[in-house]
Amino acid sequence: MKLGKYEINKIYNEDSYKAIKNIPDKSIDCIYTDVPYLYQKGGASSTLLGQRMVKMRETLSDISDGFDYIIMDDFIRVMKKINIFIWCSKAQILDIMNYFSKFNVNYEILVWCKENPVPKNNSWLSDIEYCLFFREKCFPLNEGYYLKSKYYVSPLNKSDKDLFNHPTIKPLELVKRHLLHATKPNDIVADFFLGSGTTCVGAMETGRNYIGFEIDKSYFQIAQDRLNGLTQQDRKIKDNGQIDIFDFIK
Repeated sequence: MKLGKYEINKIYNEDSYKAIKNIPDKSIDCIYTDVPYLYQKGGASSTLLGQRMVKMRETLSDISDGFDYIIMDDFIRVMKKINIFIWCSKAQILDIMNYFSKFNVNYEILVWCKENPVPKNNSWLSDIEYCLFFREKCFPLNEGYYLKSKYYVSPLNKSDKDLFNHPTIKPLELVKRHLLHATKPNDIVADFFLGSGTTCVGAMETGRNYIGFEIDKSYFQIAQDRLNGLTQQDRKIKDNGQIDIFDFIK
């Protein structure tokens, strides 16, 4: 099956702002995306904690300048009905909420509560991440008590960050829970800011179709490897020409 020039159950190393123009109207059942965050910038002290904050900002520098809201017009165009999850920073919530206020939608603010956040001086902890969910009124959700919770509690998923080398990776089980609640088997789920590929992996593991776009070549390769069952450690082994004993047995 194809969506315009693109095949479903594939991902593409392309600029989403351009690629989405090639997606037909009303062809996507759900958009699930983790947009580039917009962070408030400020100074940091010379303490160890302050320097840790500087390092964190440097790590996020290529994905922390926000995104162009113009793409949301195309989000609306390509969805069969409005059914969208948008992970965003606190600084983006008001703008995104205002944009969707002109549509006949219900909304929820879903949160991931992290048990071991990075400590901060003279500030609230960064222990919550926000996911905005918008759906057309009368659009049905699937039943399941554990799917209905608006919050999810877990430690920082450092193990996933190490495996897939992405600084803002979301818990796969939470993504799957959201998709199970808001989509049907064989629905098409799209992610236009794919990152390390969590959305597409979640769609694949829950029996949904997917399509994803990521402009950064390194993240695209990570996502492609992940969909093929490879971690970054596996990639290093292959790139170094080392033979996995299980590959040899096969």
